[in-house]
Amino acid sequence: MKHTVWILGLVLGVLFSFNGFCFDRVVILAPDAADIFEKLKLTDRVVGITRHVKGFENAKRVGTHLRPNIEIIRSLHPDMIVLKRKNELDESMFKDVRFYYYNPQTLKGILSCIEEIGALFGKRRQAEGLIEELKSRLKTIEKLKRRPKVVFEVMQMPYILAGKRSIVNDIIETAQGINVIDGDKYFVRTSPEVVFLKKPDIYIYEVGPMNKNPTPPNKRALLNKLNMEVVRVDESRFLRANTVSFDSAVYLYKVFKAWSEHGR
Repeated sequence: MKHTVWILGLVLGVLFSFNGFCFDRVVILAPDAADIFEKLKLTDRVVGITRHVKGFENAKRVGTHLRPNIEIIRSLHPDMIVLKRKNELDESMFKDVRFYYYNPQTLKGILSCIEEIGALFGKRRQAEGLIEELKSRLKTIEKLKRRPKVVFEVMQMPYILAGKRSIVNDIIETAQGINVIDGDKYFVRTSPEVVFLKKPDIYIYEVGPMNKNPTPPNKRALLNKLNMEVVRVDESRFLRANTVSFDSAVYLYKVFKAWSEHGR
């Protein structure tokens, strides 16, 4: 019996190792996933990356995730392409390529993806270590006396806020806030009048490529009549679902806690 178990373990080990070494020419079209590959020390497996992702000096730029350059991608002969979702690319154009979809909308989903990527690349132990590290970051978060009502502005023009299906929503909820914007969508197009009626305690607005040079909300008509705290954040730390999302939850928790204890 022991001999059989040993052989089975050996076979599984060989298969696992083989699987881990199957993919050494990866093109990442889901920018959020790049951070995970970097943390698992898989940058040497990445041959193509989108334009705005930093690092990966040896990888070729393949356009953006919305407008990937197919010819460049094909020239790289990838064995895996990481996408946010199906139908972003004509997959029939690529033979013998594994497609992996990275689009977590919760912190728990990010951990699941780390576990999957770790298994696919023979980095299971590193993935487990990273998962534990990320979980430990959230241990400082405790139940608040008062939970603030929150809105998160993605864009001022057109006026778009974070909806219930976004990673931003889970970051807010994990940090003990309440996203008051209804709608089971990633982004919700709405109006300042709707926000005015919701009367948020804290208004978070991001600044970055999607929201360049926005006017601070407390200097805009109508919104300036609300008795709310305004918080400005970096877009890259909130819209991309990766390891940074855990730090963003801790950061917002500190903001919410201060409001809960001393706020308006």
